Amino acid sequence: MKFSRTILSATAVVVAASALGTVASSKTTSASAAYYTAAQATSGQKEYATECASCHGVKLEGVKAPALAGEGMAGSQSVADIYYFMQQQMPAGAPGSLSAAKYASIMAYILKKNGHPAGKVMLTAASVKKITAKI
Repeated sequence: MKFSRTILSATAVVVAASALGTVASSKTTSASAAYYTAAQATSGQKEYATECASCHGVKLEGVKAPALAGEGMAGSQSVADIYYFMQQQMPAGAPGSLSAAKYASIMAYILKKNGHPAGKVMLTAASVKKITAKI
């Protein structure tokens, strides 16, 4: 009888650990959801170099303006909030002057540089507004 309780307890521990592992991995997946395509981030890198790097730095490290990657950005604001600010206030000399596609590409590049993976669906002005995840 004592032996079967031990086996039953050990089985319960294995099942519980397995369930916790599944929950933990689903949280990791949702926290690093794919919001953009690799091609979009590549395009965004080019746009960023032209429109943003002079103030935010070639490596997004911040020069005349705040850094857009690294510890300073980690968990600071939602993707939607950053996109909205960028669309309304950037580039500094001509706010709101880029196309929706260019803003989305630049946002994709910023996401990439902050460790978010690429996926199969392009980031758009409509889809970014729904992203409440923090950078």
